Amino acid sequence: MAGAERGTYGRERTKLTQVHVKRAKGLIAREALEGRGFDFVDTECQGLVLRVTRRSGTWLLKRRTGTVTLGDMDDLPVASARVAADEVRSAERRGLTKSQVAFELNVFSQVSARGIGTEQALDIAFTKPHPDDPPEMSDEERRRRGPWEWRDLVDLFLEMKLPTLKGRWKTQYERHLRRTLGAGFPMKRVDMVDLADLVKMRDMVAKAHTMSAAADSVEATKAALDWAWRHHAPRAGLAKVEFPWWRERLTVEYASGTREHTPTIEELARTLVLAERHKALGGTAKETGPGMLAALWAVVLTGQRAGALTGTLRATTRDWPERPGWKIWTWTAAEMKGSGRNASPKKRARPHALPIPPEALAALDRVGAPREGVHLFPSRVAGKRSTPVGLTQFMDRLKGKTKAARKGGVTLRPEADLLTANGIRHWTPHDVRRTLPTFLDMERLGGAGSAILAHARKAKGDADEERELAQAITLRHYIHSQRLDLKAEGMHVWVNTILEAVEQERARLGG
Repeated sequence: MAGAERGTYGRERTKLTQVHVKRAKGLIAREALEGRGFDFVDTECQGLVLRVTRRSGTWLLKRRTGTVTLGDMDDLPVASARVAADEVRSAERRGLTKSQVAFELNVFSQVSARGIGTEQALDIAFTKPHPDDPPEMSDEERRRRGPWEWRDLVDLFLEMKLPTLKGRWKTQYERHLRRTLGAGFPMKRVDMVDLADLVKMRDMVAKAHTMSAAADSVEATKAALDWAWRHHAPRAGLAKVEFPWWRERLTVEYASGTREHTPTIEELARTLVLAERHKALGGTAKETGPGMLAALWAVVLTGQRAGALTGTLRATTRDWPERPGWKIWTWTAAEMKGSGRNASPKKRARPHALPIPPEALAALDRVGAPREGVHLFPSRVAGKRSTPVGLTQFMDRLKGKTKAARKGGVTLRPEADLLTANGIRHWTPHDVRRTLPTFLDMERLGGAGSAILAHARKAKGDADEERELAQAITLRHYIHSQRLDLKAEGMHVWVNTILEAVEQERARLGG
């Protein structure tokens, strides 16, 4: 068997038999594939290929005009795969569309998988068009009138859903749902998609990715079906569905874990000192930019979400006349995390303002935060902001994580894991949002912590809550609506605690 170079498929031309299918399954089971996979090319049927990847084997028909997926090797024996290839050529000569061909192949594959003989499977799956059959609708007409195919549901639901999502979640959500298009039923009518199809999709995603990814795809699938059932049942073909069975029947044995890690103030401060001292990591001369270093400091000093914080505009910051030396950083509702225009009032994002003490501003200035420019935390690329992804990568470098390089190389970290080496448990920028309110709660400023993080406050009913509430409601309208004085009290205590800890860690680490 010919080996495959990295990024390519190995190849063997021969008259295929079930022996080759057995070999293909063995390659997968033993994880013996090299490169991207292996192609068994049939010399008996022109263009027929059994493509084997690390997780599956698939029958393909390769032609000049493109490649057609015939079915899974577990569903189609060699003889049936050859018949399917011949039927595809015949169907195209008769003028059948790709949609019709794909549908018939899907039926043929499913029927064959149930052990029905090839001749009977042919009769069931591949039908000759009747002269009286109505002409096939265009994609646009089918989506307007119905009945929808699964790919129509995916596209139309995303067309509605994506504008309600923000930032990275928009891209992630689309990926979760579009994964379902690779499960073998994109051209199947929605009303014909059954539990077996959806479970196969779930298992395919879990095998190719993770159980977490499968859970995300399942939830997106349920949301799409719910939307179609509630708002477009006739066109989706779901008008006769009395109960949305997918809600109860399509499940995933997975529960996302809740992160409980709360870094200590000493760990946060020590990390900031190490980040200052190790701007160049990985044996390169390329240093972390001042905007990114300042962003890490700002995350610790403010506890804000990295998405909104790294995109802070200088134009949306202002002085606070009542408190000389203080600044007020503001974010619009669109910049804050939320669930979009269709979210409930409790979940919908709101504008947020945060008072920044002069001590915090001076600390950011000391670490090189740019004093001019559109963004408070700019990227190295002119005109661009730093990003949450960049901040995560900065933390990964401190943790000693290797990085894929060009031409298959790896960027090593000679300094190894700086955090563990200095007694710091691994933490993420979001973890600060647990440390800050925990600390302020111990300082009897729990209301201030919630306000700083833009969380809705839970009623305590104790004297501290009454004091904080009374303080908030006696302020002028803007200050009242944003609870700036309450936030300022918490920020003053938190920032000074962090800065004192930083000085102690500098002395402890030397320098």
